[in-house]
Amino acid sequence: MDTLSQQLHGLKTADAHAITLLEGLFAPVSFKRNWVLSQTTGMGAANLYYITDGLLRGIVPGARVDHCLWMADGGFIVPGNGFLTGARTDEVVEVLADTEGFALNLLRADTLARNHIHLYRMLLEIYEAALLEGRRREVMLRMKTAQERYGFFCRHYPNLQRRATDEQQAQYLHIERKYFYSIKRKV
Repeated sequence: MDTLSQQLHGLKTADAHAITLLEGLFAPVSFKRNWVLSQTTGMGAANLYYITDGLLRGIVPGARVDHCLWMADGGFIVPGNGFLTGARTDEVVEVLADTEGFALNLLRADTLARNHIHLYRMLLEIYEAALLEGRRREVMLRMKTAQERYGFFCRHYPNLQRRATDEQQAQYLHIERKYFYSIKRKV
């Protein structure tokens, strides 16, 4: 809970009363490797997660191959389940390593936040940070060469590079495995 508390206190919109409310809403969670969190399983629906240790990735299943949307080994995991918009998504969260953290039920938070504007502002800041991180990944994926993408990945995501398998990294970077190994040797 200490790392979650530090993250909440570090928000620019942090308010002491709202932090206390949020800390009371986050519940400890543990996920085992190979678990799946999605709307279809009922796990993960309408939850915001804070991961203290573990490895997760969001994917959209495709006809022949799954498309990796993101990968994280810590921090806030913002749901892609259309909680606010009501839009359904096919995003599935895969647990790649045993994971520990906290879950915030967004339905409960929404009810409580109606009377506490600072709580809404803190949640909005968390969502905005996730949006900006998604944009940084988008920039990475638009780099012309796979070698540039891998170099960017190594510089900006060193923990993921150490924790994720070569196959997971290749999928995250949208590089075919057979090319990934030669690129990895060059960097």
